[in-house]
Amino acid sequence: MLKTLLAVAAFALAAPAHAAEATTPVRAIMDVAVSIWSGEDNDPVDYFDEDHIGNFSAGLRALYAEASRHPAYDTDEETGSPFDYDPIISGQDGCPLEDLTIDEGTATAAGTDVVARFRRFTCFEGSSDAERNAVSEVHFRVIEEEGTPVIDDVVAGEGDDRTSLVETLRAIIGG
Repeated sequence: MLKTLLAVAAFALAAPAHAAEATTPVRAIMDVAVSIWSGEDNDPVDYFDEDHIGNFSAGLRALYAEASRHPAYDTDEETGSPFDYDPIISGQDGCPLEDLTIDEGTATAAGTDVVARFRRFTCFEGSSDAERNAVSEVHFRVIEEEGTPVIDDVVAGEGDDRTSLVETLRAIIGG
């Protein structure tokens, strides 16, 4: 009986640690989003730069590398960003992100759903209160690779305009 109680207690104590770990790569990427949309002249950061690319799974990194061979804008470089919008918040326009929360959702065999919520249109004058106060939601599927939580897909947008980062990268590649 004592062994059972100790096992249950150990499991209960381990679960919150695992929960915190699933949010770690999402928090790192959302920190980049906050920096990008801050309106300040910070050092340029990118979700996929060498400081942040490790927050993504090997499969997503490979898709991004291939899609980068098809840059959204003409450049003199061999590779460039395949996006002409922010692929994490799914938009081209916005304000500094406000009221950011990051919550772990359901864990399944496919990964853990981590949800980031924020308001991104608060500075748009002439918009209705409902538009300025609308909460955007981004879902991150987090998996473990070699014992480390990493983002395997990002689903952003609202209603019928929801887009998967993995599906978008595959479409850019043509596959």
